[in-house]
Amino acid sequence: MPRAKKPTQDAGTSSGKRKTPSKKTSKQVALYDDNKFETEEAWSVYKNDTSGRGIISERRVLTSDFENEVLGQVIARNRWETFVATPRVAYVEIVKEFYANIHDNIDNPEHPQYHRVYMRGQYIPFSPLTILRYYGLENMETDVFEAANTNPDDVAISICQGIDHWPIGSSTLDYRNLLPQVRTLDKMVSANLLPTTHTSTVTMERARLLHWLQTKTLDIGNYIFANVCHIRGNRRCLAFPSLITGICELHGIDLSHEITTVKRTMQIDRIGIRSSELHMHRKQEQRTQGPIAGQGVLADDHASTHVDPMAEDTTHRAAELHQWRTAHATLEAQIRDIFCKLHSDNIISLIQGQNICHVLEN
Repeated sequence: MPRAKKPTQDAGTSSGKRKTPSKKTSKQVALYDDNKFETEEAWSVYKNDTSGRGIISERRVLTSDFENEVLGQVIARNRWETFVATPRVAYVEIVKEFYANIHDNIDNPEHPQYHRVYMRGQYIPFSPLTILRYYGLENMETDVFEAANTNPDDVAISICQGIDHWPIGSSTLDYRNLLPQVRTLDKMVSANLLPTTHTSTVTMERARLLHWLQTKTLDIGNYIFANVCHIRGNRRCLAFPSLITGICELHGIDLSHEITTVKRTMQIDRIGIRSSELHMHRKQEQRTQGPIAGQGVLADDHASTHVDPMAEDTTHRAAELHQWRTAHATLEAQIRDIFCKLHSDNIISLIQGQNICHVLEN
């Protein structure tokens, strides 16, 4: 039975043409949501800033791979076993809203919102102590972090090989100059303490932290808290997504309707670091050899400087796996040819020896 036609406009008033909606009615204008943002200023920060920023995820450290190395010693000295364990799933919108709602007076004891952040209609605690409790760490006595007063030359000598001073006129070190054991430590620092994607160079701030961690303890609660506040006021990638999501969940924020998760990055282990080193070495070789097949030097320099080699490691491993499978298939074919040839030669020799009956029986 055919469907009934929808009623049409009065024939006397209709022109027979379909009206197109105006631009004003066709666009959905995003509005300020006071359940998600404490103030309209926070909404403006989200809309114009944090909503467009990238997010760097924390990484798990496979501690069993580094027990007798500097990284393992740093973890044991600071009791960071839970800090470097597998990070929980993080949600993009939760992280971006959290950073947008951090106000300038969060560390001001005189302010009513001291050590609190507005999230989804309520205030949740966020302080150095909150961070320690999330990781299950004790508020132990630690060395007062005074890395800013450390002489740059002393820093370079302690973390680099073949260097007796900080490079003159430079604000960074080449990652390849780091001691092998410090490179491993730097992987953890670049993901979980001072998150960055600029891993082929080491800033003064990161170098001083690496120098400090080799022999002293760090107040991780205060350090991460200060880092989060610093990220909020600078146009850097957002960091500590698993920590922020976890704290929100512990204090009653409903995550059941969240959909978009922060991309997980591979764990820090011996295999991954080795692959990362090879990848960085190949990148450097490509830069020194000049542009090949239309690839510009500037483009390659930018990729090498701003992309974390371990983040690209999945693609690199896939290429190596493909090469291995191709080589394995070729080797199998060669062995099969040799086997067939030996089998054929054996039959011929048996026939020539007049053992025809034996050959037929087999």
